[in-house]
Amino acid sequence: MPNFRLESPNGGTMRNTFRFLIVLVLLVTTTLGSTALAQQEDNVLRVGLRKLTTIDPALGANDPEVMFNSLQYDYLIDILPSGDLAPSLAVEWAVSDDGLTYTLSLREGVQFEDGSPFTANDVVYTFNRLVEVGSSIVGLLGQEQVGEAEDGSPIFEPTWSVAAADELTVVFTLDQPNADFLFGLASRFSLIVKDGSTDVNVIAEGDDPYANFNGTGPFILVDFAAEESATFVANENYWMEGAPALSGIELIFFDDDQTILDSLRSGALDYIIKVPDDLTSTLESVEGVTVLERPTNTHPVIRLRTDEGAIGEDVRLRQAFKFATDRELLNLDALDGSGTVGNNDPIGPTYGSFYNAQDNQPYDPAQACELIAAVAADGTDNGFVQMVDGEARVVVPFYVGDTFEYGLVAEFIQQMWADACIDVALNIVPEQVYYAEGENNWLNAQLGMTAWGTRPVAQEYLTVAYQTGAAFNEARWSNAALDALIEEAGVTSDLEARAEIYNQISQIFLEEGPILIVYFRPVVGAHVDAVQGLDMHPFPGRTDFRSVSFSN
Repeated sequence: MPNFRLESPNGGTMRNTFRFLIVLVLLVTTTLGSTALAQQEDNVLRVGLRKLTTIDPALGANDPEVMFNSLQYDYLIDILPSGDLAPSLAVEWAVSDDGLTYTLSLREGVQFEDGSPFTANDVVYTFNRLVEVGSSIVGLLGQEQVGEAEDGSPIFEPTWSVAAADELTVVFTLDQPNADFLFGLASRFSLIVKDGSTDVNVIAEGDDPYANFNGTGPFILVDFAAEESATFVANENYWMEGAPALSGIELIFFDDDQTILDSLRSGALDYIIKVPDDLTSTLESVEGVTVLERPTNTHPVIRLRTDEGAIGEDVRLRQAFKFATDRELLNLDALDGSGTVGNNDPIGPTYGSFYNAQDNQPYDPAQACELIAAVAADGTDNGFVQMVDGEARVVVPFYVGDTFEYGLVAEFIQQMWADACIDVALNIVPEQVYYAEGENNWLNAQLGMTAWGTRPVAQEYLTVAYQTGAAFNEARWSNAALDALIEEAGVTSDLEARAEIYNQISQIFLEEGPILIVYFRPVVGAHVDAVQGLDMHPFPGRTDFRSVSFSN
């Protein structure tokens, strides 16, 4: 990733500016309880976030990255906090009776920041680019395997095409029905970029360093230092009447959640997201702060790699980790019981009838030890089992990104697993490090814990993370029966029939899955009381700031 650290116009860095701001505020007030925050005179909302890793809108996946991009770019279709679809750059759409043709009518009078008009050609370019850069959302839009690369990895081709019927009409043609296709068009990766853009979100040389950050969105980037902050001003030519209400937004980046929370308390921030459960209670008593909570399918995934030679190649070791984990106790210890205990598959209770609520794989450390001993006796442990004082024990590093309270969960799990013949060397790293390139990052570590945010449809988890060869298949799992069921679910629009398919998928996760999902958690955020009109999205990076303002 390029170094985006830039000098501010006054010759200092944005970090110096922010440090001065914190010091100044702390001289005036130590908590919001003693001195309530006044309306921001400059009408600029200050948001505290963890640092960015990937800023290409087709690839940036986490909340800070999605928020950064959705300020400057628009979606064809918005996904509301309720999960419903709403018009954006597409004002209406029609689906043919056979479910194979989607015709979208586009909004007139929209222009990019460089003044060029928005047309159907921009939509065509954007969705073809998603395929070219390998965006994970292509799995939800639809793809099929057409061959294998030299290393044995699958090669996919999209099962859809896109064309401009006229300047303001775009047509998507599908090879087969896709019950979730509109949600693919509305995905967090599907922000519309200008036709022909070759250096999207790459800082340019010369007098206009942000020329490649060229969207139709409500705000315009004017200053960016990747380790420090991003400053946006309102787009005066934005197509939505009266929007944005704010004069600007400043995203301020931090290394840890505690500092973010302290900055809100001190008055240096106006809004924060993804507050860990162990810190939430410290906000509830702060005068002048509103705490927000949304039920979601957000969950930690503890996963074992399953490829040849990996720790989870033998299914019995996958099962051992499940029997070694007391999910009920973790929900109580980490969330005070506010989550919903998971059943080791990614489809949670927010998806209604798609969720399999049947309890399975109870905590049984003795059973875990028996399975580990059996694997060691058969010599299929791939070197991850050692004899310690005559007992077969798994010994492996455990890598965890410090999102939410997941570092605390990992510490609980480390102690819990020790009673089940599993010894892990715990490595808790900042989430921006865990998701960056590296030998032991989220896609490479033998054993890791990854934060998965909520999705509008259950199918997205399956197509991007668990189908053979999927972009985010961090377990490197391949199961032909699962692949077939995922494909079947994708073309099934009848809810009862689809629920039955997802139940079969849940059984495969139960019997062979390389993942542990201990609970599904709500998402918590907070803002100062002066902020109004802010409806935090269940995926907070998609929060719509266009109607946000400060009270008088």
